Amino acid sequence: MVKTIKEEKLKWVLPIVKKEVKLIDVSKVCPYGKRSLERWVALYKDKGEAGLEPKSTEPKTQKEETPIWMKERVVEVRKKTKKCVLKIH
Repeated sequence: MVKTIKEEKLKWVLPIVKKEVKLIDVSKVCPYGKRSLERWVALYKDKGEAGLEPKSTEPKTQKEETPIWMKERVVEVRKKTKKCVLKIH
């Protein structure tokens, strides 16, 4: 039983790389698309097993949270002026 995504990809890629079967034949029985198999084979040939590791989809940078002092200042100004945040801006 396959436990990781990497193992699942290897299960489909290794026979193609070892030239035991053709990519077209595998794509007929594989639940993934032909283009996915092509990309996985290319990654395996280029980077080996490490190329088949799933990549993070998290953003590389995150916006910083608004500082508390600024939030407090906005609340103060809103109370004094009775205006919404957009009008204060």
